[in-house]
Amino acid sequence: MTSDLELLNREQAAAIASLVGMGAQSGVTVMGLSGVRRTRQLQLIFLDASISANTQQELGRRAQDGVRVFRVDGIEAMTAWMGREDVHVLAVKAGTLADGILGKLPGLRD
Repeated sequence: MTSDLELLNREQAAAIASLVGMGAQSGVTVMGLSGVRRTRQLQLIFLDASISANTQQELGRRAQDGVRVFRVDGIEAMTAWMGREDVHVLAVKAGTLADGILGKLPGLRD
């Protein structure tokens, strides 16, 4: 069940890559599955499309807590910007950066 996951294509991922990268420098972006699992107060979670269905379900349940969870086709467009092409899960903590990221994704802002 991945119905709580929103979809992002490669172009949308590339459009927000610089903002996600700034978050990595400032500590607002959390990289890696274990880090995302441990961190509360997240606003956005991005999952690579290749992640297992069980992990998608697990993190998709965070949507019940108000977290926006995105399945990304081409997450490397975001992670390469940070020099971390090995990362398949990342998240952004709640705050103004997450709001700015949503603002760059037309049609996805609440």
